[in-house]
Amino acid sequence: MKRTVVTPNLLDRAIGYVDPARAARRLQARAAIGMLSESSTRSGNRPRRRLLGGADAATDQAWNLIDQRDDSRELVRSNGIAASAINTNVTRAVGTGLALTPQPRRDILGWSEQQAREWSMLVRAEFSLWADSPECDLTGVQNFYDKQDLTLRAALESGDCFTLMPDGERSSTMPYALRLQTLEADRCGNEGGRQDSATMAGGVRLGPGGRHDDYFIYDRHPGSLFGAGGKFEGKWYPRVGAKSGRRIVLHHFKQLRPEAPRGVPYLAPVIALFQDLDTYSDAEIKAAVAAASIALISETPTGAPDPIANAVEGEGSASSAAGTDPTAIKLKSGSIVGLLPGEKFDSFNPGRPNPNFERFVQAVIDALGAGTFIGSEMLMKKYSTSYVAARAAFLDAWKHLMGMRTTIVVRTYCQPVYETLLAEAVSIGRVPAPGFFSDPLVRWAYTRAMWTGDSQGSINPKDEVKAFVDAVDNRLCSRERAEWELFGTDWNETYDTKKAEHDRLKADDMLPAPKAGAAAAESSGKDDDDAAQPKKETA
Repeated sequence: MKRTVVTPNLLDRAIGYVDPARAARRLQARAAIGMLSESSTRSGNRPRRRLLGGADAATDQAWNLIDQRDDSRELVRSNGIAASAINTNVTRAVGTGLALTPQPRRDILGWSEQQAREWSMLVRAEFSLWADSPECDLTGVQNFYDKQDLTLRAALESGDCFTLMPDGERSSTMPYALRLQTLEADRCGNEGGRQDSATMAGGVRLGPGGRHDDYFIYDRHPGSLFGAGGKFEGKWYPRVGAKSGRRIVLHHFKQLRPEAPRGVPYLAPVIALFQDLDTYSDAEIKAAVAAASIALISETPTGAPDPIANAVEGEGSASSAAGTDPTAIKLKSGSIVGLLPGEKFDSFNPGRPNPNFERFVQAVIDALGAGTFIGSEMLMKKYSTSYVAARAAFLDAWKHLMGMRTTIVVRTYCQPVYETLLAEAVSIGRVPAPGFFSDPLVRWAYTRAMWTGDSQGSINPKDEVKAFVDAVDNRLCSRERAEWELFGTDWNETYDTKKAEHDRLKADDMLPAPKAGAAAAESSGKDDDDAAQPKKETA
């Protein structure tokens, strides 16, 4: 955050020549006034204009959005707690990246289970061919999974972001033309920097009913040092191609108000709280440093500073070096100080560090944890409560994080990109999909997919693994789901490895010995099943 710096003016210097102590108090007062003035004009505390009946979402956003973006990015750059809030969301919601598991609807396509499995394996391989390569990125820097991280991070910091999906050149190593270009929120704005209107808000051209039809994308960031004289040049991009129906622009944000054209930064509700905590912590640190620099308070009949304040280094308790005051005293261990008539030294007790500092800061951090929806423990990465409390806080935060994963990453990014790439794969003949372009329902059936990411981790792995084993054994959960939840790996991908290991162990007679009672239970279960079957009558 910006620091308030006060420079002595001419009057301050004049007063300082006569009475340095009074000049110091003046500077402190001016600094305090400056901080109060700065605090009152921050975006989080800025007085809002009130309209008759209240403002709509677009008007409210236009009033504060630019400043909120700037403050949010500055906090993430310079405030460790704010950076923790963003990083926790990205790391937990995306992590190493969300993986594709095609889930075609067999009931609509009329497929057998084997047909669906074979088709899914082919589609997964084709998607990985494109997604694993940096060639999927227009800049050639990131692959598809890296861009998931970037997309969510940019959407949280700025409120939203955009992805353009132009066609690139196909090559011998990349048979697909689809490319991804991630754009920061500032790249989308009204044409020519015009004011919002009934048909255009925040760079979004609105159709009937407020539908998002087109986006005006600047050819470069408005804040770029290489801008063309501050001109806002760019062009309109349709959300969907008029003839092909292909997605052209993806808008990544979580709509918090009906008809809101743009998103609000994730840290917007707590920006002012972060800034005030920064200011308070800085003031306490400075006060502690200043207090540590004062050893004694000197009382003199005239009120003038005692020469002790201007003492210089010397070998003895008093310095008589050339050019110095012979009465200047340097405090040292074991010094014997002689005082003039009327002089008195009092000890200085500043009360620093402030004993209430930690409690106050913790109360603010609790409020920040609530405002960011992840709780103070995850925010500070400090788990000092009981297991039950920590687990409850984690599960509560996990619901929010899964909401981020589903709402922003899956629905606005992964799934639209997958559908676009699959359409290209079918059109160029790399994936067979009869009826894909002729029937919307059949196309929908082909494009169903599940996106799974890193697991939530385990606090008590023994009990949690046992709970999933019981759920699988009682047909309440699939092995595929259990493996994703526990380890973040795909059961289908690891099946061949697990089967090969089992076969080798069985061939060498190295399978784990069954636990005591397991065979009996299995036998008992078999007998019960046999007993439940009706007996055939014999002639």
